[in-house]
Amino acid sequence: MALLTTRELTQRVNNESERTKFVEEAADAGMPFSAYADTQYDPEKDGELGPDDERLSAMEVIQDDLDMTTVCNPAAGIWPTRCEDVVGDPAKEFVLKEMCLNAYRSVSYAPQVAAAARKADRRARWERAGTFNSVYDTEPGSTLTPFYDAMAHWDQDVEVDIRLEELTSRFAETSKSDYRATILEYDEDAFREERRTPASDPPMVTFGTSERPIRPKKRMLAIPFTYEHLREVEFIDKAMEHVEEIAVQRTMAKVDEGLEVMLKGAGGDNLGGTLIPLTDLDADATTMTPKAWLTLQKKFKRSYMMTSGLGYEDDITDIQLAKIAGTNVMMTALIERDNAVLSGFGGAFRIMNQLSQGIGIGWHEKLKDRLQWFQSNGTSTRGGKYNAYIAYDLRKAIEFVTQMNTDIIETTRDMLKQVEYIVCSEIWGWISYQPKKACYIIQMGGLPSSHAGTDILKVVDAE
Repeated sequence: MALLTTRELTQRVNNESERTKFVEEAADAGMPFSAYADTQYDPEKDGELGPDDERLSAMEVIQDDLDMTTVCNPAAGIWPTRCEDVVGDPAKEFVLKEMCLNAYRSVSYAPQVAAAARKADRRARWERAGTFNSVYDTEPGSTLTPFYDAMAHWDQDVEVDIRLEELTSRFAETSKSDYRATILEYDEDAFREERRTPASDPPMVTFGTSERPIRPKKRMLAIPFTYEHLREVEFIDKAMEHVEEIAVQRTMAKVDEGLEVMLKGAGGDNLGGTLIPLTDLDADATTMTPKAWLTLQKKFKRSYMMTSGLGYEDDITDIQLAKIAGTNVMMTALIERDNAVLSGFGGAFRIMNQLSQGIGIGWHEKLKDRLQWFQSNGTSTRGGKYNAYIAYDLRKAIEFVTQMNTDIIETTRDMLKQVEYIVCSEIWGWISYQPKKACYIIQMGGLPSSHAGTDILKVVDAE
């Protein structure tokens, strides 16, 4: 189908039957309406776009045609559109719903969008090797991925406490009901063996899978969109803000579940991180010390490295205030390179092994009292509970699995039926990837006096 001019685009949205077909086409393409509309729109066909003119996205053109804006400029007498001006106009109601969903996607799907943009960027570099110029990642809000075309006036970024991409850089889309993690298994010593005859068998590398698959679960949330609700909200930018807050809360829930997978593994298959008592890192430590920190970094072997760490807030404060024994030199002052922040503390040494530049640290309340010592038979406990500190390689510890088309299909169905609510539904889950080598869970605090070699350190449920 030929690309649309500005007039054809606005006509398709204003005409109810054409709008229905337009939305169904977007659903069939597996794309949000605003993104699909942008692929079908070519402003240059108008013959009025000059070389220096700004190219508006399709949603911006549609909103401009309907006199809908979230811009607030009191000096110029420009205010956000009132919800009462939207109610009763099917085209405006439809566009407002899409604007709210764009606000949701801009928060909830930012990691996947950025990952897809990086993949597209790499492909462009390959195709234009040696000749490319100004090839950048396409972030949400650009004309290429218009996930958020109408920005709220008070802020242009909505951030959660801990972003999803701080836990993992692995995002997988699957259409299967069950999903298994693949785990590389091989004998490391086999690569050091000599082969003295041409007929010798080569070392074998195999791919194992997790003992149990995960089944990505469907999460749904209905957002009221009644006329009474819109009148109470007053301005459309506030309606979008409420939807953004819903997306923030859902992202925080994803982070919570991701931490549980690091601690316990996915599907109950013992694929959580490797447990380490703090005293194994520094025999005299009751909180994180420079010696314990440096020893922990060296636990990550070969292609793995500590990129990130999460702990309970008190333990993170202790790390930030830790000093070298017998001195007033803070541990954070010792960096191995000028551009490293809270990193390996190599000082004047040039570290040959692989270390992350600028280890990310964060705090999370669900890491409080998560570890406990048990007897080997698991029948009784010894001592109290201890906070957990998770050190991990975000590239290889866990994987986020999602089925991204569900929200598009169901949202389309809601829009076409003109129902008075929006259902934000997603299918997602976490699974361990290479947890034993890429994730270490440190028991913070001193050990109980009854600690013995037959005791077992376990992760316990959050209270």
